[in-house]
Amino acid sequence: MSVTKISLIKCDDYSKADNAVREAVRLLGCISVFISPSEKILIKPNLLSPKDPSKAITTHPEIVRVVIKLVKEAGAVPAVGDSPGGAIRNIKNLWETTQMERICKEENVELINFEASGSKEFDINDKNIKKVNFSNAALDCDGIINLPKLKTHALMSFSAGVKNLYGLVPGLMKVEYHKYAFKSKDFADLLTNIYLFFKDKIRFTLIDGVLSMEGNGPSAGEVRKTNLIAASSDTAVLDAYLLNELNYDISNSGILKNLKITKDILKTVEVSGEKSESFNLKKFKFPSVRKLDLFPKSLIRILGKFLWVKADINEKICVKCMLCARACPAEAIRAAGNQYPHIDAEKCISCFCCHEMCPHKAVKFKKSMLAKIFIKEN
Repeated sequence: MSVTKISLIKCDDYSKADNAVREAVRLLGCISVFISPSEKILIKPNLLSPKDPSKAITTHPEIVRVVIKLVKEAGAVPAVGDSPGGAIRNIKNLWETTQMERICKEENVELINFEASGSKEFDINDKNIKKVNFSNAALDCDGIINLPKLKTHALMSFSAGVKNLYGLVPGLMKVEYHKYAFKSKDFADLLTNIYLFFKDKIRFTLIDGVLSMEGNGPSAGEVRKTNLIAASSDTAVLDAYLLNELNYDISNSGILKNLKITKDILKTVEVSGEKSESFNLKKFKFPSVRKLDLFPKSLIRILGKFLWVKADINEKICVKCMLCARACPAEAIRAAGNQYPHIDAEKCISCFCCHEMCPHKAVKFKKSMLAKIFIKEN
């Protein structure tokens, strides 16, 4: 069984990102191990929505800056790109707010609009979706450096390396695929197949956990200062290692189960840098809604009509931007005239795309009476 290298570096402020990121990569074997001169390398951050980096929703621009420099120092050509969640209409606003435009201008690198660069579709052996579209930016590059944010996720519990690759699917297609993969198991299958499709192209994954998100992420959780930069050439094992350190039972992860990554595999990991105890990882809060995953499937089938969690809109917070409606794959959200959006409970498939994309944290979780008893907030 081969040894997987993981580096953990303490970084308590993004002003120190240069040294921290460089050390994390050096401990894996230095940048020239992963990149050859003249290659075109796609740097893939998490740019979920137009939010300031201090909100811990998107990859911090200073992390991206250091990786741009490393790629250039290896003699390769970097480009930065991602496809934000939902149906965002103003990509320039997202680039400005996340500060990606500023960083790319200062470092003189291309910032790619995945939607404008075109896409091609492929059969990736997914049981629910016959063919999946991927951005040409991801297909045409020589390699990918994956720069996810360390966050929780209402549907998948956890969002890091593997989940970040869903951004290689352009724009509205992500919403479309959620129609067919709205259950956590089906979405885990899709994410697994996307990861396997691109696995050989990923040079390494470096996770931004200086500021992380816990609770009901990936956009409505709480910011947590975890002071962590983590890197590995094996994206899935890195995810599994961090989940385990966050005291999450990795056997409950559909993605890791698909990839046959167990605690025994984690025993073969070679960790360099800081010890995991050096970081603020204890008592990390995962989404309350995912406590449903702990119930036996047989019990869920019996109590399904009485044990459920659905999205609900808080009108006191809602500003009627209607991003929730545009992000809903089931078209379950409507608004008449200038009224607040309303979620049709019969149509709602509990994929929580609306929760993920709401920029104002106005989408909450509505629970059945039985769910209120068994699923409490942390």
